[in-house]
Amino acid sequence: MKYFRVWNCEHAVIDPMVCETNLEDLQIDKRIFRICKEFTGSEKIKFYAELEEDDGTPDDFLQNTEMVPIFSPRMREAIEEAGITGIQYIPIEVEHYNKEKLEGYCIANVLNSVSGALDFDKSQLYYSSSKEHKGKVFDVWEYVIYADKILNLDIFRLKFDDRFWDKYSDTIIVSEKFKSIIAKNKFTGIGFGKVITE
Repeated sequence: MKYFRVWNCEHAVIDPMVCETNLEDLQIDKRIFRICKEFTGSEKIKFYAELEEDDGTPDDFLQNTEMVPIFSPRMREAIEEAGITGIQYIPIEVEHYNKEKLEGYCIANVLNSVSGALDFDKSQLYYSSSKEHKGKVFDVWEYVIYADKILNLDIFRLKFDDRFWDKYSDTIIVSEKFKSIIAKNKFTGIGFGKVITE
């Protein structure tokens, strides 16, 4: 099976909407949506165009400054109809600059995580130079993963070991099935990069 990393802000509409969020005001760390655990908060999470120049047409994979994965209602529907599981859909408020609301957008909180799937020797890694995380892997430029670890999941994040500065990857990895749904429906705001499997 082939796998791909998700790229934000790819194949976007002309003049896309780019959202700010109230996560910080609610004291919610954006990384809570990277740890592959169900979100149980009841806060009213909002994403909005703070400036008029940031307002525009919303993508299906809604652009936002915190890179939180957000699906449009039609993208969510297509993914669910295809039987893809392992995503918690968290309802949010989305507002244009003029306060007009967009209905049905949700944070796509990926619940599937995979440990021990990254080939540490063959992947291209970026090491942190900060004093706090010196010597730790900060980012992965090119992913090489062990296919037998994935167990046919259609969407997941990698769980890292103590060689990395953060336990969970901010990268979402998806199957060819997921990618084909995006292409078939021409969903905007999302692109894909190759992941090498062995």
